[in-house]
Amino acid sequence: MALASAASLAMAAGVFAQSGYVEPVVTTPLFAGEEIEILEVDRDKLASSIAAFVVNQIKPGDNARKLKNARRLIGLALHLNPRNRIAVVANYQFKRGVIPKKIEAEYSPATLAEVLQARADTLMLRGGDLNLLLAGYMLAAAVEIDLTNETAVYKLEMYRKDVAEIDWTPVIGR
Repeated sequence: MALASAASLAMAAGVFAQSGYVEPVVTTPLFAGEEIEILEVDRDKLASSIAAFVVNQIKPGDNARKLKNARRLIGLALHLNPRNRIAVVANYQFKRGVIPKKIEAEYSPATLAEVLQARADTLMLRGGDLNLLLAGYMLAAAVEIDLTNETAVYKLEMYRKDVAEIDWTPVIGR
């Protein structure tokens, strides 16, 4: 029985690997510098929370859209802190077709979305090109994490109107 379960899990992981997770390219982190108005310890905490959300949401057989969003969120976490343990391990396992073990997240998805949206608000008030860019990614991540967060949806749409569309290329590469 355990052997059959292990075989079905291995087969599911193979399907996961074929479904298209492509590792984000993070050579020079965009948001790990001092010009970002978030302390390094807080960036690490956000990176851990985003990566934990992704790890807990991905399942064998997930579609390409879900894996594309996982790539974006893992990329964002790695740009916040390229040495974040949860993000690095998850990225490594995903690119090899392994579904990471579920981990205890500090925040529920709804709370994480609210935290990201609040951080985005602060960054927009502080100004600066990098702060504004990170605010856009945080709003997009908040909406991806919790589509029912109407405030985050509204602020993302206003960001798109007032600033720019969200271009994930700088976060994921290629």
